[in-house]
Amino acid sequence: MPLLIILPIRCFAPVKFNQRIFLSVKAINYVDPTKSGFRIILRDDFLRDHMAPTLLPTLYLTAIPLRQNDGFTSQTKVLYPDSVNEDKQVSITDLQESSWYYICVEWENMNRHNETTGTDCRLFKTLDRFGRGTDSTVSEIEATDFSSQMLQFRMKAGAEFPIRLTASLEGGKAPIPPSQIFILGGNSGGILELVFAFLRQQMDYGQLCILEEPLIGGYSALGRQISGVNIRKCHFNNLTTTDYELSILDSAEASPYIRSSGTKCQNSIKISIMIALIVLLPFWNLSKLLERRRIR
Repeated sequence: MPLLIILPIRCFAPVKFNQRIFLSVKAINYVDPTKSGFRIILRDDFLRDHMAPTLLPTLYLTAIPLRQNDGFTSQTKVLYPDSVNEDKQVSITDLQESSWYYICVEWENMNRHNETTGTDCRLFKTLDRFGRGTDSTVSEIEATDFSSQMLQFRMKAGAEFPIRLTASLEGGKAPIPPSQIFILGGNSGGILELVFAFLRQQMDYGQLCILEEPLIGGYSALGRQISGVNIRKCHFNNLTTTDYELSILDSAEASPYIRSSGTKCQNSIKISIMIALIVLLPFWNLSKLLERRRIR
């Protein structure tokens, strides 16, 4: 007779040791540019949750230039929590003035069960030799023409690296029209004309928003590819098309009413001059006759 032996089976839950977990955490609170670098102010919640000394953290600060020329190299700085938690700020120097950089703050720490890491990258420009700074590749923008079916703008843009500019009307009550996209190469730029046509009359189209996306990438200190970093700014408020009849009356070139009224006005002036001559001519002749009689 076979002997059946039943052994107790114990279930073990998988133990999660030595796992590397990536967290999407914002680390940068504010960046103060200088002529040769940047001063980065870190967020309080980031320092509290991820830079505690008990977690054995390490902070990596990297500046990657967007201009790929001689003399433009990446700079990396490794920091530890003692100085970071006290000052709440880090800095990086020895950069080129008036140049755009990716600024990446990376971190990694360890606890009993796993290792966590994360990256926060932004786009900034150092000051020029006069101490002037900018936070956009678009230097000037103005509204040039509004009508019942069109909104027209002019902007001045320039960049030292390849970039894609996307202009769109957002936040209004009207249907969103198609966006306009411009591709600029390195060391190029100029005046760009934005024309949003075939719009509805007397409709609020909100704001003009410009999305600036660099078309050049890079790698951080921990080997992560930098992508998706952009600058987004919105201009003006309550951009509204005009009424159709008012737009016709305001435009002399497109309005038959103004041209016809101008013709009528010119004809009336000519007629009034002729009437004045007809009325005054007999009196002028009479005065000439009286002068002749006096002379005789």
